[in-house]
Amino acid sequence: MKNISLRMRLTLYIVLLLTGLCALLTALSMYNADRSFVVPNLINEAGENEQEELFSQTPDGAYKIELIPEDADPAGDADLAVLLLDAQTSFKTASICIMIAVIIGGGILTYFILGRALKPLGRLSTEIENMTENGLSQPIGGFQTNDEVGCLAASFNQMLKRLDKAFSDQKRFSSDAAHELKTPLAAIKTNIDVLHLDDHPANEDYEKTIQVVEKQTGRMIKLVDNLFTMTAQRSYDFNDTVDFDRMFDNILSELMPRIREKNLSVTVQPMGIKTTANSVMLTRAFSNLVENAVKYNVDGGKIQVCASINEKQYTISVSDTGIGIPTEKLDDIFAPFYRIDKSRSKTEGAGLGLSIASEIIHRHGGTITAAVEHGKTVFFVTLPVIFTGS
Repeated sequence: MKNISLRMRLTLYIVLLLTGLCALLTALSMYNADRSFVVPNLINEAGENEQEELFSQTPDGAYKIELIPEDADPAGDADLAVLLLDAQTSFKTASICIMIAVIIGGGILTYFILGRALKPLGRLSTEIENMTENGLSQPIGGFQTNDEVGCLAASFNQMLKRLDKAFSDQKRFSSDAAHELKTPLAAIKTNIDVLHLDDHPANEDYEKTIQVVEKQTGRMIKLVDNLFTMTAQRSYDFNDTVDFDRMFDNILSELMPRIREKNLSVTVQPMGIKTTANSVMLTRAFSNLVENAVKYNVDGGKIQVCASINEKQYTISVSDTGIGIPTEKLDDIFAPFYRIDKSRSKTEGAGLGLSIASEIIHRHGGTITAAVEHGKTVFFVTLPVIFTGS
């Protein structure tokens, strides 16, 4: 059956159904004929009426009921019985022939009707087969109907949009990653080339070149580490019990030198909440948020971490009084390598921090959003109270 076309399979199914129905109707008609064509008794029994109703054949071949007296000729009754038996046999033969004709004719008619009904599906299949990877942005047209084929075409067009976006994001991601890796490599090569221009470079020149190489190498190591995190986090486990108070204490301890450098005021509301998650990755997500709050804050600014709880989820907010995010760009900041404007800050980065945080939070069954409230940039993270992993 797997090698038979859909058209032929549907035809076979309908023929089987038609055969069953025709056989049932034919059997019922034969049974009814047996009950209607009654061969008369040739011997009158006691207590019977003086006359019996029998069929007789008219010159034109029709049958009619006649009243036969009791003293009728038995030989004549025998002839009539033979006629009735012949009529029964003829009726059954004709019924079977008609049944076979209906089944064959119905099967042929069904095959051609299905061919016409499935023609749009064949056209859709041809257009899909002829589609190339460069034509994903062109939707399939000509199927603006409300039937199943139209719904299939609409669903396929929606899938094309998602695939086109995924491929575009992948190309942009690869291009941005290559650019981020090329920038430090170009800086290293430029400084080495400058060093080679002098036949006898001074010690300061060597030291300066080494500093550039160390700085750019560290930048590349961090970038590669972030890229590895984005790919490796898809297979981690969710078996750790995470204490949010302890987690934020560890995060602030690591960032304390930079916090003191910018003279920032940090307030963390005691939460007293726990969840089941991957401790390392969840700490990485919130560390990225707090690190951004430190990195893009102004000297003497403030950072505040708060939490609220209901029956189903935790909501943790991280706010800062930094340079802010334009409202129209709040939906774009979680894209990989996205940076609002390099000129807005002297800080360095590849634009992967928020993307990694978003991916981790979503993998933990939560959501992350950003907003601007009273001049503060606020990130809201929601996590389920009980989460067993995905």
